[in-house]
Amino acid sequence: MQESQIVLISIGVATISAIAAAISAWLTYSIAKRSELNDLEKNLDDILKIGIEYPYLESKRFTIRWNELKDTDDERYLRYDMFCNLVFNYIHKVYQHFNGDKSKIESYVDIKSWVRLHEQNWRNPIDPHENIDGYDEKFRIFINSYIN
Repeated sequence: MQESQIVLISIGVATISAIAAAISAWLTYSIAKRSELNDLEKNLDDILKIGIEYPYLESKRFTIRWNELKDTDDERYLRYDMFCNLVFNYIHKVYQHFNGDKSKIESYVDIKSWVRLHEQNWRNPIDPHENIDGYDEKFRIFINSYIN
């Protein structure tokens, strides 16, 4: 076999290997994204089940009183604080999944209504630094864009 043929075969094998590696990487990425989306859907179902079990958590008449009652030992407001943590953590996961793309996020989940309903908890958490320490600046700006 001539040297030029060996070089051509080597180039062909290298090209096929590169294409196979690219396809494998793309498939791995696609599977990971699908798995991540399935997890998001399960998390959303879990949050909605809590809202069904405790409907006041999604009631404007209840959420609007957050500031005046957040420091009480009222179990409903303790539960509400934890519920809001779940909601905003979930929204953060959605934000990460869609790389902060507002239109994709809004197509996936009704974020405007959710953020606005739980605005008082976001603005005035029990721990004043909770949202600063718990979320990156870009996400905080994203959330605040719905309530400012």
